Amino acid sequence: MEFIDMDRYWELTKRLPNNETHGVVTEFLLSLKLANRSKITITLYRRFLEKFFGQIEEPFSSLTSDTIHQWFIKHEGKGKETTLRLRLSVLSSFYTFCIQEEYLDRSPIKSRWFPRLSKPVPKYLEKDDIAKTRFQSEKLSLRDQLLIEFMLSTGCRVGEVHSLNREDLDMKNRTARVMGKGKKIRYVHFTDRCAVLLERYLITIPKTCSALFVNSTGRRLGIRMIQKIVNGIGEEAGLHSRLYPHRLRHTFATELLAKGADISFIGEELGHRDIGTTQIYARLPKSEIVALYRKYMG
Repeated sequence: MEFIDMDRYWELTKRLPNNETHGVVTEFLLSLKLANRSKITITLYRRFLEKFFGQIEEPFSSLTSDTIHQWFIKHEGKGKETTLRLRLSVLSSFYTFCIQEEYLDRSPIKSRWFPRLSKPVPKYLEKDDIAKTRFQSEKLSLRDQLLIEFMLSTGCRVGEVHSLNREDLDMKNRTARVMGKGKKIRYVHFTDRCAVLLERYLITIPKTCSALFVNSTGRRLGIRMIQKIVNGIGEEAGLHSRLYPHRLRHTFATELLAKGADISFIGEELGHRDIGTTQIYARLPKSEIVALYRKYMG
């Protein structure tokens, strides 16, 4: 059984058949680490590159488009289109790196290989479902009630909520300092309602706890546990579809859109590095936006 040092997740866990490929893939993964890409992203890239180049003895620089395309047809042809697109993107990113570092003049990856996916529309909570969710959370612990309210009023990612510390809070200005993707720091705002819950909650946990959201023993709540809590509240509230933290984030953004907020402002609040990521909210039909405005604003 091979030992994997999780503290050095960007390093290859096995020797690739071709030494030249091994060296350049190692450089590529290190570049992702230096660019502050997330651990999850780098691990995903590493695993696929190990799988792909682990089966090919020919150096990456000699691989033809046909050879690569045939490998994908053989090994990925029956998978989901989203998975195929993701893995093609990983390999395309690697070859883009090779061009930037002048190992190659052009990439063998062809854009026509990428399946065209239907553009997703964010899954948010309707106003009635927000009320049901809040009502159900009020039946539980103060911590769980605060979790729901904090995510609804800030739009934070579950990982950002997980890593929050007490010292990150500015109760006077109703803001919290969060670390987003790429270790980018931003300040999010929370509502009066959320501030009241925070004040009540903070006096219930030991001052020795640095983490904001903790379990009964004072240890920081894990991401999986936060997801489980949110999912359980949705089930108990009788929602017709599954409730998960990112759906609360979508709800936050959709409320801002319904209130007339500009896409760029929504992107800043969500911590998007690329405004193109925020464009998902612009895909909502105009009639739906009008209906949302009437629901949220009266």
